[in-house]
Amino acid sequence: MEKNEIEKLREINTALVKELAEKNRKLEVEASLDKVRRRSLTMRKSDELSEASASLFHELNQLGIKAIRTGVGIFDEANNAMELWTTSVTDKEVLKKLDYFSLYIHPVYENLIPARKQQKPYEVTKLKGKHVKHYYESMTTVLTLGQPSDYNEEEYFYSFFFEQGTLNVVTPQPLPEEDCSVMTLFANAFGLIYTRFLDLQKAEEQTREALGKTALDRVRAEIASMRTVGDLERITPLMWRELITFEVPFSRCGIFIIKEEEQLVHAYLSTPEGKSLAALDLGFNDDETTAKMIDNWRNKTVYKEQWDPEQFTGWMKSIYAPGYQTLRFQSSVRGLLNILFNLHFIPFSQGMLYIGGYDMLVDSEIDLVRSLAETFSEAYARYEDFKQLEDAKNKIEATLSELRATQSQLIQAEKMASLGELTAGIAHEIQNPLNFVNNFSEVNKELVDELKTELAIGNMQMANEIADDIKDNSEKINHHGKRADAIVKSMLQHSRSSSGTKEPIDINALADEYVRLAYHGMRAKDKSFSIITKTNFDPTIRTINVIAQDIGRVVLNLVNNAFYAVGEKKKQAGESYEPVVSITTKNDNGKVEIKVADNGNGVPQKVLDKIFHPFFTTKPTGVGTGLGLSLSYDIVKAHGGDLKVETNEGVGSEFIVILPA
Repeated sequence: MEKNEIEKLREINTALVKELAEKNRKLEVEASLDKVRRRSLTMRKSDELSEASASLFHELNQLGIKAIRTGVGIFDEANNAMELWTTSVTDKEVLKKLDYFSLYIHPVYENLIPARKQQKPYEVTKLKGKHVKHYYESMTTVLTLGQPSDYNEEEYFYSFFFEQGTLNVVTPQPLPEEDCSVMTLFANAFGLIYTRFLDLQKAEEQTREALGKTALDRVRAEIASMRTVGDLERITPLMWRELITFEVPFSRCGIFIIKEEEQLVHAYLSTPEGKSLAALDLGFNDDETTAKMIDNWRNKTVYKEQWDPEQFTGWMKSIYAPGYQTLRFQSSVRGLLNILFNLHFIPFSQGMLYIGGYDMLVDSEIDLVRSLAETFSEAYARYEDFKQLEDAKNKIEATLSELRATQSQLIQAEKMASLGELTAGIAHEIQNPLNFVNNFSEVNKELVDELKTELAIGNMQMANEIADDIKDNSEKINHHGKRADAIVKSMLQHSRSSSGTKEPIDINALADEYVRLAYHGMRAKDKSFSIITKTNFDPTIRTINVIAQDIGRVVLNLVNNAFYAVGEKKKQAGESYEPVVSITTKNDNGKVEIKVADNGNGVPQKVLDKIFHPFFTTKPTGVGTGLGLSLSYDIVKAHGGDLKVETNEGVGSEFIVILPA
């Protein structure tokens, strides 16, 4: 083999080795990035940020990108400031939050402002000699990080941008462009981690707020059920459970109700097991702690005190009556023999909420406890009002019973009134199938005569054809007879009391039937009544479980109201006005809507919030009872649905029935 050929092979081999090395490097980078991405996706809590970030810095080290220091900066856009997080190999690459500072503190950070505006992938600032020392001296003025004991004569401060900030790397020499490209990819990967962190933080805050609201609602509900002062003994375990919900560190809790006029404190304490411990009466001057607590309560300030085990034991002995220091007392002091104990008394209007534990509560935790104390205070004040209202409640119950009986009679009267409105419509509906029955019966009578004639002359073919016609007519007679039977049954169902049994019902057919009955009923009362009735029924609606009789009443009431509205507007507007009532159904995300709309005068805004109230009506005296919409509202609510109204005064109204599918 010639020398030139050998040289060419060497060049090809070198190129292949280089290409393979580059591919291998890309694969290593992609594998590292994939690990970082997977770790970010497995974050379930915001406090996993440090651990997730550690995986990123670990992968950088594995890729051979060596740095003196690494960290993250989060921008505060409005103030040109930054929140700095830092890490190092000696800290096992765990990210720690340091402090917040202005970007103008040093050119290393000030240079980031124009670079970010120019959308550079990264910015690097080189410092040398005394400038390196000056950087660390500048940073120690704002950060809780001490100045490093040694640093290099020359250092390069890289900041690789992601959406919310920068991935920072300090190196003793410039990074190759290849490493800068890798760092840019890792900055974007950290952006994913930080976005996940922000999402988790938001979700956790929403969860805490929801849990807090639920906890406060439970306290309100429990105290609302109190009827005697003794009931407070069962409230303290509840407070215990809700403090756990708030994640407040504690091991004792209690409620101290302060009675100025009696110069007494009624203390209700709970055990570490969350059970009621005791109800005690303490004099204002029985001991120094109680006296200080009273002073702070009067000043509306939080009272804190720290005790050693001997002080705690002494106080517990002083507040328990002789002979009561039994198993309960032993449970109260167990586990405190060698630990300092912190007491917190958080004021509310009627007293103090007591929290005891091994840790001193921080301000944010005290704020949570204060919200719990304020909620207790509100509910306790209502409890005292409830006691005063108890007698008044007993007096009005008899009157209420009488009103309910009267209301029941009025509701039945409303049902019978709606039955009366249906009568004419039902008569018209029955007449149609009866006309068919009569007509086909007459035709069959004639066909029988023809059949006899054909049979007499032996024309069997014609006789069979006539027999087939008689059979078809009989089937039609049967069909229309069943239709008349169904109408009668519907009338009977409407008039009798509801059985309360839900059945699968074709809601489109039900709505169509009651619209027609309502229209014929209006025509029977007023021969001049004429409107355009539009229907648009969603064919995708399957049968739904309802009480057909009750939902029919709802449709009837709404349609009759719409007819009345357009009829009244017709009287005012004259022939130029074309009254229109439309009835539509819609399948909407697991719910069924029945909408009755009209182009009448609409419901006046000033009475909109009253229209579902019993006995409220906008119709003239003697025209309406004021129970139609109220009854409809109650029926829909009893079905687990909702009845809404949308109105534009002078233009028209829409009543929307929403039922679970």
